[in-house]
Order: sequence, then C-alpha cells, then structure tokens
Amino acid sequence: MAEGEAPTGLVTGPGEEKTEAEVDAGFEFAFNNKAFSDRVLRIEVVGTTRKRHRYKAKDNDGEGIDSSCVVMGTSVLRVKTIHVSSVILAARSSFFFKLFSNGAKKSGQRQSKIRIADSEGNAFMELLRFMYNGKLRPTTESSLLVDILMAADKFDVVSCIKLCTQRLIGQPMTLECAVRCLDLPCSISMAADLSEAAKKFLSERYEKFLLTKFQDELMTIPLTGIVAILSRNHPGVASEESVYDFVLRWAHLQYPNSEERHKILSSSLLPLVTLGRIMTIAILTDQSSCVINFSIKHEHCRGLFPSRSIRSPPFYCAGQGFFLSALAKTEPFNFFGLLIKKLEGNGPLRGTIDYEMEVTARRSSEFASISRRTTTTDIRQAFGCRIPWSEISADDSPFFVDDNLHLRVRIKITPQP
Repeated sequence: MAEGEAPTGLVTGPGEEKTEAEVDAGFEFAFNNKAFSDRVLRIEVVGTTRKRHRYKAKDNDGEGIDSSCVVMGTSVLRVKTIHVSSVILAARSSFFFKLFSNGAKKSGQRQSKIRIADSEGNAFMELLRFMYNGKLRPTTESSLLVDILMAADKFDVVSCIKLCTQRLIGQPMTLECAVRCLDLPCSISMAADLSEAAKKFLSERYEKFLLTKFQDELMTIPLTGIVAILSRNHPGVASEESVYDFVLRWAHLQYPNSEERHKILSSSLLPLVTLGRIMTIAILTDQSSCVINFSIKHEHCRGLFPSRSIRSPPFYCAGQGFFLSALAKTEPFNFFGLLIKKLEGNGPLRGTIDYEMEVTARRSSEFASISRRTTTTDIRQAFGCRIPWSEISADDSPFFVDDNLHLRVRIKITPQP
C-alpha cells in the first residue's frame, strides 16, 4: 500500500470478486479522547452555498492543501475542536495524511484547521467515527448516506465511499436521493452505479409520467432526471404531442433564459421526443428578424392526412416564442398547411410582421418562394401558406428533395412604438 493511502477494507471469499465490508478497526475508544490523541482538529463551520471548487485547507504552519469540495461561504458560523490521532486519520485518508505531514514540519504545533459547510456537519462527524472504527451506524436515511458519501469524497476516504455506495444501492431509493445521485461528480468511484440505480428508480416511479398527479413533482426534477424518464418511458405513451407539451412546460419553468432554454431543448430533450425528430430545426435565434430552416420527411407529411398535425421545436423572434405547424385539412378543400403559431403563455405583440416561406425545388435544389406577406394585425393567430394536398402526396412531388421537404422561413417583426 502506498504511503498515506487508506486501507480499503476489501474481503474476498473463494472464487468471489472483492466486495466492501465493514471492518472493526478497534479504535473507537480513542475518538475525541485526549489521552490517545496527538492533535487538536479545529473545525470551522461556514454558511452554505452549493458551489463545488478547489480550496485549501490550512495546517498550523499555514501550508495549503488542495481539496475538491463544496465551499459554502466565508463567514464562520461556529467552531468545534476535537482531539484526534493523526496516525489513525492519516491511515484512512490521503487528505489527512498530507495535512498532518505538512503540519509536522515544526515541532510543538498540535492544532490543524479545516473548514466545512454547516450542511456537512453531521456527515463529517459520521465520517470521523468511521475512520476510527471502520463502521457506519445503521440508517435508512438515504440523504444522510449521500452526505457522508460526499464528505468521504471530499476528504479522500475511499473505503467509506465504497461502503456508502453499496448501502445506497442496497436500500430503497427516494426521489431526493435519486436526484442527488444523478448530480454526483464523475470523479467519485462507483458514481456510475449510483447514477444507473437512480435512473432505474425514476423510470419506474414515473412510468406514466403524463398523469396529472405527477406534474407538480416532475417540474422540480433536474435535467438529468427528465432525460432518464424520457429516454426509458416515453415510447409507451399514447400521445407524442402530450410529451412534447410536457417538455416545453418543464423547460420554460426550469430555464427562464431563452438562450439557455434553446440550447437545452435542442441538444438534450427534443431529440428524445418523436415530434422533435420528425421536424428538425436548424437555426434558433431571438433577434428582431430571423431565418429558420426546417426539414420534414415525405412520409411524415403524407401521414398527416386527413386531419393530423405536427409541430417543430420552438424558436424565438423579437422576444416572442413561435413554432411551425405542418397540418392537413379537408375544409374548405384538401390542403397541406405550413403555419407559424405563437407559443402559449406569450402575450399579444402588436406590430408589423414581414415573412416569407421558401422551399427547395426538386429540379433546381434551390430555394424558391411559395408565400410572402406583410401583416399589421395583432400577432395572435397563425400565419403561413396552404398547398393543395395533391401536390404534396404525389410520388413525384416537386417539393421534396432526397425525400425531404426543406423549408426556409424568414421573419421580421417591427413592434408598434
């Protein structure tokens, strides 16, 4: 074992892979016992903010030791001192091995200092006890186990990381625990196993995630959880349009910034929704004028008749949200419609809209205008164009190149002063 490396506590049986086991280290009597300690550990508890970065723990000589952790603020809320054995802690943790090694440069110095968040207090004390006795006290609180796991990662106690992971996987998971497991740093050993267990829990819990009773709860779940639910469950739902609406509602609530929301929708969520894959969007913009490219397969256009519709991922222009709707109608005649519609929840925008729709033609493969118009009415209703259905459904339809309808929409909005 390398100098300063903590013992792992791994045991094996004949023909078995190594598994983590609790080991009675036999030093519990020495915990916070002055007679069996050679150091005083000064624990400064600070305010909580959840931001992970590098910081330096200081020993009595002012030497810095890097540690990746959750630093929670600068103001010290309280101070706790305990008596510790540098030999016991250094044997379990490379962090403490370095801390005490640096502190030994000057003789007679017995105090070392660390800083933790107020939310880490209970977990850190459990971690210290583990380093003395090799055991974790029984608990069914998954959130506490995650806290101990994070503390063990922060202070490089490898054997505790493995034991916490096994307990979390072996006991029933909660929603809070699942969300936190999905957010674990990939640097934590076995983080992938916890992430997989969390994804399985979420997919089973929200198998029917479109039910009304789940909506408020789902709106609080972060992106990784929503991706896990959609990727495993949505092929079995009855309405892809309902899935699409759910994704938009969640994204608008979680990402109020339109640019960030566009990125999340296009890169992470809409590729998981069938409607988002049917109609792809190439450009997202939020300027007063924009150019958006759409692509729709011929088979999906034909599948709309007689009265279905599909819609694109959202795009934004002049601060307003829109989407493209492709639809088939039989009244007043059979036609294929391409309409730009406003997203729900946006107030009316009064002004002038100049728009043009272009499609690539089979013969030239270049864009040609099929509709161009200026409107000055309130922007409440859809605007676009109609194409006779016979021109869309025909095998030799001039609107499809490589079996795709390639559409370009140019929009310029001039709001009223």
